Amino acid sequence: MPEEFWANSQFSVARHTGRISINGINYVIVNKVGVTIFELSNPTSKFYVGDDNMAIPPGEPIDLVREDWIPIYKNLGRNEFIKLLQQDDITFDKAIAYVKKKKAEDK
Repeated sequence: MPEEFWANSQFSVARHTGRISINGINYVIVNKVGVTIFELSNPTSKFYVGDDNMAIPPGEPIDLVREDWIPIYKNLGRNEFIKLLQQDDITFDKAIAYVKKKKAEDK
């Protein structure tokens, strides 16, 4: 969910912790390409931004994504992912099928 939807809700605690768990479902902050805040901040990660850099600079879009949906986010990109979620009948299995179909078409 884009920041404007979660920043002023019970999900806003994620701004301070990088993640939140609600009813056993984990949500993690990701940048606009789907890299988690933890990957950006971990010196052993290939996505590490460095000690003197901000993981996600001000003004950059940040989203709170269910942890199991992050690979779908990464595959589709932010805009297409949000568009996919706006479908009324989208489920995790349908989203996976959509990603597979899209990859096959791109080959």
